[in-house]
Amino acid sequence: MNKKKFVYIFIGLIFVLISTFIYLSYFSHPSSFLSEKQLIEEINSTFPDANVNKIQGIFDVNEKNKYVPFISNNNSYGKSFWVWDKYKWRVAYIDTTGEPHIWKVNKRDPSSYHFVWNIHPDDQLKHINFYMIRDRGYSYTQVTKEMYYPRVQMQQTVSFEEETYGVLKIPEEWATFVRSINDTQLAKQSNLDVFFNQFSWEQHVYYGWIPYDQENKEAFPEKSVNGSGYSNGDIEIDYVMILNEWEVEK
Repeated sequence: MNKKKFVYIFIGLIFVLISTFIYLSYFSHPSSFLSEKQLIEEINSTFPDANVNKIQGIFDVNEKNKYVPFISNNNSYGKSFWVWDKYKWRVAYIDTTGEPHIWKVNKRDPSSYHFVWNIHPDDQLKHINFYMIRDRGYSYTQVTKEMYYPRVQMQQTVSFEEETYGVLKIPEEWATFVRSINDTQLAKQSNLDVFFNQFSWEQHVYYGWIPYDQENKEAFPEKSVNGSGYSNGDIEIDYVMILNEWEVEK
């Protein structure tokens, strides 16, 4: 075999190996998910402070993302977030508190956003209200002249009559609104780049929640807040602000 032919064969093998690695890493279908025993072992070895004793359930966020709430040996209620990455399941985020967070599975696609929670039963909540809010605002520039942004507030109620943990995909109406905001910001950035940073805050959207007790009164979930967590930095988990009733409009 001459040297030139050997080089061609070698390059071909390298190409096949690289293609196979890329496929397995990014395009292969996920294998079966871990057993409860494996989940506990993986969480505790990754973040010993979690001290998991029991897996409460496994929620399919999508084919390659799963949410797993748990109970620890010291009776705290926590959350774990799992992703299929490089042909294996791995835990990407662990939180020892049960207060709601929003998981932006694909930050560019609001329809992929999910609320997740694991409220401690001792907090005795009856339900919570989730909110998406864009505050009203006003601005004036030489280019845009007067611009007024009305307040937008959307609400979704989650009952705890059956379980105090779960997942909620944000309603399509919410996703449509956030998508329209993102599109508007992109247009401003390309056409009015000079002024973009000046008034982008007026387009700000945030998420909040209000917890209610068994008498439908506003409550504070002491057992479900204050804890610690682990993240590998490769997942978008955002804080959901706890609100007071006076902060929302009826």
